Amino acid sequence: MKNLFIIGTPLQLINAIEAVKHFKLSNNILVIVHRSLEANRVQMDYLKSLYKWEEIIDVEYSRHSSIFKYIDLVKYLKKYSYKYIFISKLEVVPKIVIPNVTKENVFLLDDGVLTISIYENQIKPNKINKYDFKEIRFLFFGLNIKIKDKINLFTCFDLEPINGIEIVKNELNFLKETYLQNAKNNYENIYFLGHPLNESLVKKDVYISNLLSLIEKFNKKIIYIPHRGETKEMKNILSSIDSPLFNVVDINMPVELYFLENKIYPMQVIAYYSTALITLSTIYKECEISFISIPNGTSIDRDLINIYKIFNQEGFQELNL
Repeated sequence: MKNLFIIGTPLQLINAIEAVKHFKLSNNILVIVHRSLEANRVQMDYLKSLYKWEEIIDVEYSRHSSIFKYIDLVKYLKKYSYKYIFISKLEVVPKIVIPNVTKENVFLLDDGVLTISIYENQIKPNKINKYDFKEIRFLFFGLNIKIKDKINLFTCFDLEPINGIEIVKNELNFLKETYLQNAKNNYENIYFLGHPLNESLVKKDVYISNLLSLIEKFNKKIIYIPHRGETKEMKNILSSIDSPLFNVVDINMPVELYFLENKIYPMQVIAYYSTALITLSTIYKECEISFISIPNGTSIDRDLINIYKIFNQEGFQELNL
């Protein structure tokens, strides 16, 4: 039997490799659904080389109809039976693959905020079979669309195994065993993880003001690591901050891998609501993890509330600026 991984981002690919190692899997097929973000493609081209897959299938996502492309993919994958299928989200490709192939287990891989959203809004209330026209139209081509399998989780998050699902803890052991040796403790710098700015949550001037407050509060150099989705305009604004204690470093890879590859053991990391804080706390047990919460008066969505709940459960420090 083979194992199938359907992913679309660098973090998902890292967690796919962790799953291969954790479950001791062989005969692994990787399906990568490529989207328009070029930074994703560059990072995944590198990450693919960390493990020798039996087969890699690249699927180019299109805003126009990709229905025949997806039908051909399902027909090809139906040739095999699978011990495990790992997915990263409940979107069109995994939703039509899962009901149409023979398999024993289905697991969801971590993808930051999205994992919490899928768990809380779809898995927990048992609402995984919600369809839009993109899925319904596959019925006309003889494909099934109803998922009858339990969606288990391979995750860094401490989540409750509700509705009979299995929760397998992802300790990121492959990354730690491969890269963590000889890492040097970095007490000199504070690493701030950026996030694509949503001005309904944090105004641009407040965002920048808080960064300046961090410099004043800690009197340490702030290394700002942009999210791959941040705009060039925002990066330019941040790069123009005139302080010897502030520097923007565009790493072009998952932050977890950046620290590991460069033998950096970060001792202090801060973000607003990056779920990379969870993975970093899993790898770097001695690192001080802090977050700046969105003001209470702001209309924040339930996913963000759940993230802050997890941050508090993990014992992360909330900063008041």
